[in-house]
Amino acid sequence: MILDATAGNRTMWRYKDSEYIIYIDMEKKLEVKPTIFAVNINTPFLDKLFDTIFYDPPYGWGEGIPLYKYPDAASVPYWVSKYMNAPRYYGWDKFNNQQELIVHLYRAQKEFHRILKDDGVLWLKWNIVKIPIHRVLAIFDLWFIMLELPVKAPTQTAGKGQTYWICLMKQKRDYVQSTLF
Repeated sequence: MILDATAGNRTMWRYKDSEYIIYIDMEKKLEVKPTIFAVNINTPFLDKLFDTIFYDPPYGWGEGIPLYKYPDAASVPYWVSKYMNAPRYYGWDKFNNQQELIVHLYRAQKEFHRILKDDGVLWLKWNIVKIPIHRVLAIFDLWFIMLELPVKAPTQTAGKGQTYWICLMKQKRDYVQSTLF
């Protein structure tokens, strides 16, 4: 079972309606509704339920880039075409400042650690818009970095910031004490 923990309008998926993916999001105004409206820091799922979690959190705070619509059909990437009229939602409006976003990232990774199977993987997408990748990875203290993939595609990059997909695996211990929060 796969969890998309920040589904938005499902714009990253080629197949938008997979029976093997649970899509969650907290935003009620999405044009493509998630499977479940939920906040990813406190999900309704049982422990160790998912094999894979995809997490594409907001990279900034404030107004930022709230929605993005492609200007015309010719500019729409093939993987967006099914929901061409559904804007990309970035979630920047949910956080007022850097501290709020960092606290959310920390709490989300703790929840993912709980609901992911011991041999499962967490795929984190991060774009260096306001916070460098090394600062974000320091927050993910319950995980081992298995793979780091820089993305070059302009459709996957906000502005000039470099985008990364990071594959993380759970550390093999029941509980990791952190002094951050």
